[in-house]
Amino acid sequence: MSPDSASDDAYWFSLGEAERDRGQFRQAELCFQKALELNPYKASYYAELGLAKSELDKSDEAIACLRRAAELDPLCAAVWCGKGVVHFRAGDTEGAISAFERAVRLNPDAADYWMNLGLSYAAVEDYKKALSAFERGIEITPCDADFWARKGRLLMVMEQEERAKHCFKNAELFSS
Repeated sequence: MSPDSASDDAYWFSLGEAERDRGQFRQAELCFQKALELNPYKASYYAELGLAKSELDKSDEAIACLRRAAELDPLCAAVWCGKGVVHFRAGDTEGAISAFERAVRLNPDAADYWMNLGLSYAAVEDYKKALSAFERGIEITPCDADFWARKGRLLMVMEQEERAKHCFKNAELFSS
């Protein structure tokens, strides 16, 4: 670390991302906190800190961080997706659905957001909406085996075996 990097919020944020990617969530949390000390107005810093805190089972703190991120940048779809993830992990499925719905409204072309929304709808047994979310994800990424498999499992629950078989064939085809 150079003397200049110690006071560079982007350096600390980047270091936090690297720690997060290695699964070192406590270290990531410390780095994101340092980045925020240096620049308390970056929504992405609060969002990543919230996700790190969520991984450390600090749900209340995580939700507070994501709330602050949304206040700073209410039009950032990634912030809303992160908020949805934290709510889902905390067992607040309705809060997760609300956040994921906002994320897909802000960025309807992000397949991951549709996956998260579909999983949340499935968790509350709203299978029609879950199916619709998975189908939108397939429209965006037609060769994604996970979307096809999830759609197939959902169709099995809905007792639509023929359609499910088609989905499982596609999942197998695209997983190789």
